[in-house]
Amino acid sequence: MKYRLIIEKNKDGYWSQVEQLPTVFSWGESIEQLLENTKEAIDLYFDESGKRTPRIDFELAMDIQEFFKVNEFINITSLARRIGMNASLLRQYSKGIKFPGLEQVARIEKAIRQIGKELSKTDLQPL
Repeated sequence: MKYRLIIEKNKDGYWSQVEQLPTVFSWGESIEQLLENTKEAIDLYFDESGKRTPRIDFELAMDIQEFFKVNEFINITSLARRIGMNASLLRQYSKGIKFPGLEQVARIEKAIRQIGKELSKTDLQPL
């Protein structure tokens, strides 16, 4: 089953809540640790309820500010140029100074997904 994880980052690491299982929360110092700990929390949830744990797959959900905290390697200026958005405005969204509307979020998400598709089709060759 695909579980939607609502993720936030703070000074101590990352935490998540499983949207379909509102009583299941987890924490980790990294995204990888968070995902492992969340799998364990889901296993425990089903174990305590006497049910078999289904196959676990995650969909990560976070707001714009959290996205840029988690993916701090993304160059905001280059992304803004690709979207056709003012870089200063995108930087303000990433810092939580301003908050994008649904249309702006859709533009940003579309560009990020397109970049992901392009990267997934790339094979690196040694020289």
